[in-house]
Amino acid sequence: MERDLLLRALSHTSWNVTHAARLLGLSRDTMRYRIDKFGLTPPI
Repeated sequence: MERDLLLRALSHTSWNVTHAARLLGLSRDTMRYRIDKFGLTPPI
């Protein structure tokens, strides 16, 4: 569920981590940590 929420926010912001973090109410560092935690990568 958390992974899907992160992917939706990243997709909505064209993988702009700062904007996606702001959208979810997270810090940029927390967002980066969770992206790494779930092994998320931008689509090609």
